[in-house]
Amino acid sequence: MKIFAWTFVATTVFQMGALGYEIFKPPVDIVVSAGSVTEPAFPLWAMIVGIAALILPISILGLMLCALVWVYKAHRNLADENVDLDYSAGWAVGSYFVPFINLIVPMRAMRELHNRSHGEVPELAHSPVDDVAAWWTAYIIGIVLSLGLLLKVTVDAATNIVFLTPAWMEFAMAAFASLLFVISAVMLVKLVGAITQAQSEGNHAWKAFE
Repeated sequence: MKIFAWTFVATTVFQMGALGYEIFKPPVDIVVSAGSVTEPAFPLWAMIVGIAALILPISILGLMLCALVWVYKAHRNLADENVDLDYSAGWAVGSYFVPFINLIVPMRAMRELHNRSHGEVPELAHSPVDDVAAWWTAYIIGIVLSLGLLLKVTVDAATNIVFLTPAWMEFAMAAFASLLFVISAVMLVKLVGAITQAQSEGNHAWKAFE
């Protein structure tokens, strides 16, 4: 999971840098010689950008799958130790796929998992956890910004309505959304490490993480 997460972070930062370079770089001069136009050769830079574009979705898919498997196993560990939870392992995973429910329940399930794994009593199972709040807030705001950009592109392409927004503004929104996803991924890695360590250090039967 860490490999996928850090690969996602690295490729996302690179892609935003590459996009900014392509948008704001000076125009390339075209050389005219003997009546013919000589265009720049296919650069190594374009190949690197293309490879990054292939790696990014793979890292996203890998991170999502690993995270969901981890969420299930971490909840099962507590359930196997007869720790009372408001959210079962199945529902903690399934809630990510239910519209509107997936705006709230995954965060609450992660908060409960964190608190109960650290030995909190049931009454404090849903006490605020700063890392959980940071992880989920960054993720949700990133999703909202990304959907806004996707809606704009879709309306521009499919209708006669065109939103005249400058390139720098669209880039700024895309870069900010990407930054939020990076923050969310980093906070998720931190949460996974903290919860895994808390479960592993207890004298319990959850040895799947070792």
